[in-house]
Amino acid sequence: MAKTVSFCQGKGSLSHNNRTFRPKNADSSKSCNNITFVKMPIEQAYENCFGAAVERYNAKQKRADRRIKDGYFRYAFSHAPCNNVIVAADKRKSFYEDIVQIGCKNDTGTGSPDAEIAAECLTEYIEGFLKRNPNFYVFNAVLHNDEATPHLHIDYIPIGHYKRGVDTQNGLAQALKEMGHGDGENAISRWRAAEVKILIEICNRHGIEISEPQKSRGSLTVEQYKEYAEVKEQAEDMKQQVARLEEQAKNADRLLHHREELRTQVEEIIDSLDEQYQEKTAVIEHLDEQIAEKTTALTETTAELKTSVSKVTKIKRIDEIETGKTVLGGKITMSREDYGTLTDLAKKQLATEKKESELNAEITKLKEENRKSTEKNDALTQEIRSLYPLKAALRNAERERDSFKAKFQRVMEFIESLKLTQKLQEFLQPVRRGVRR
Repeated sequence: MAKTVSFCQGKGSLSHNNRTFRPKNADSSKSCNNITFVKMPIEQAYENCFGAAVERYNAKQKRADRRIKDGYFRYAFSHAPCNNVIVAADKRKSFYEDIVQIGCKNDTGTGSPDAEIAAECLTEYIEGFLKRNPNFYVFNAVLHNDEATPHLHIDYIPIGHYKRGVDTQNGLAQALKEMGHGDGENAISRWRAAEVKILIEICNRHGIEISEPQKSRGSLTVEQYKEYAEVKEQAEDMKQQVARLEEQAKNADRLLHHREELRTQVEEIIDSLDEQYQEKTAVIEHLDEQIAEKTTALTETTAELKTSVSKVTKIKRIDEIETGKTVLGGKITMSREDYGTLTDLAKKQLATEKKESELNAEITKLKEENRKSTEKNDALTQEIRSLYPLKAALRNAERERDSFKAKFQRVMEFIESLKLTQKLQEFLQPVRRGVRR
């Protein structure tokens, strides 16, 4: 049966690793089977790593107050050397720990034949670890065989080299970069993936089949991690479902707000168009009245003109008409009274023709204005009609909003009926990544 491989970051407790005290989860009768590969006081480890670099740094300082006096550990962490991890202001740790385990208590329990093979694999792995990672100064490495499953604790100090300040410092990112794992937050993940691959190859050589490796589980055992991972997965699923519902609710509210604003704008536009429509209609009616008045005046003038024409058929040069006593001179002779009457008729004829021409021109102008106003009125009517679908869309959006709210309420009532409300609230809180031993 395939086994799992766990490669995760430990909390870093040298007292626990070296069994300075008796842990509750350890069988003291089996502690004699633990294997210590490296055990060095952390003070000595820091002196070995950074002592020469501090001397070089101090030699360059002309001012005594700039020299490092109490060792690199106090300089970097403002704390005395300690068997537990100390975190500096810049997030650097005084040392790092990785816990490596093959299998679990069900298939690789301590004392079983598989556990012995797993211990051999872990021994081979730590021996190669020291060679593969020259920038990780391993000062403590222990194989625990007194707990449920054999596992390896590796404690190391990352060493990086710099051009400014102390030329050799505690620096995980720089150490990974110098060992060829690149820059950025994913450098540590790339390094762990490479180490897991090597561990799987070692297991395969020893006849152990490995399934997909377990992800980082803090300081939990594999069994505890599986339970934790299952609960976490359920919590994440629930959080995602709630997040989707909340996002949909927010989208619905935003859509509703936008639709309300749009509806208000549409109603304002419709009101404005209605007002313009009424104004244009009034203008057209006024033009129609003017046309009717001008037409009536034209009819009256035409009737008057016809009456005048019936009296005078053709008058070209009224001023040439003269009075005379005889008809033998070639000119028309008439009385002054007739001449006056004829002259008045001629002048009325000319005035009527002029008035008719002016009325025709004004009627033509009014008809053109009426045509343009009618076209504008038709355009406004069409624009108003084009807004009707928007009103229908707004009504549909309101119905969709009401339907979604009802569904969301039913989901929350369903969760409450299952008595999961409290658990849901707990799931929505940030999940802790580690559990103390």
